[in-house]
Amino acid sequence: MKSVEKTLEYHELLMVCNNLNNIETSKLPSGYNFLFWENDEDEDFWCDIHIESGEFTAEAYAHSIFEEYYHAFKSELPKRCFFIINKQGERVATATLSPTDEYGYKCVIDWLAIKKDYQGKSLAKPLIAKALEVAKSLGYNKILLHTQTHSWLAAKLYLDFGFEPYNINKDIKGWQILKTITNHEKLKSIPPIPNKKIYFKTALNIVKQLDKLHKNYEYQIWHKNGRHEVWIKENNKFYAYLYYFNGRILKPINRKYVGFAK
Repeated sequence: MKSVEKTLEYHELLMVCNNLNNIETSKLPSGYNFLFWENDEDEDFWCDIHIESGEFTAEAYAHSIFEEYYHAFKSELPKRCFFIINKQGERVATATLSPTDEYGYKCVIDWLAIKKDYQGKSLAKPLIAKALEVAKSLGYNKILLHTQTHSWLAAKLYLDFGFEPYNINKDIKGWQILKTITNHEKLKSIPPIPNKKIYFKTALNIVKQLDKLHKNYEYQIWHKNGRHEVWIKENNKFYAYLYYFNGRILKPINRKYVGFAK
């Protein structure tokens, strides 16, 4: 299963860490370093990381998400947003400590991402450890985290790091999906569910069709508010489809979506 698996049924998973005094340390591998946000050019690097991680499929859409989430505290990014850079100075991963006011928490870890080519290179744990270290340095003593079933591997790592499930009673199925995939010790009280119930059937059908049309592609499925679109990125080219019959039929479209604009 991919580290970001979009055929899973989507559920938000909220986690909390209520003690930042005993943060687990984790060093970066040799050749990598941390670098804090420097200037407006870093927005392009942030977008690039999230596209290359598989989170987004289009540059303009990534910029729109950045503006939506970061506009209110953009001036604080030099102390809240950081990157992992490789030997060549390329930014390959990122995370942000965003101010918030949710459920009694004043800080949330946002938008952790690692480029796909750098996943599996022991960067995830140092990225999380650094985020907690930065949160503590900013004066927070507890922190909130938003993740989702699609990012199941990251969710497992958060649990390993000491985060605790928060919204179990609000959305039990999301946690059941995570339990079924990971069988994590912290989820031992949550019953697993059959494997066939953890997937979004429409997504499975769509991916089956896309595999006939594309190779080494990333995709986004839009299905809320009456939309039924799929956005594709393959070799830096963008494609769009409308899907019908629960994803069993795809129809190419040429409409200029804002998400595809350069």
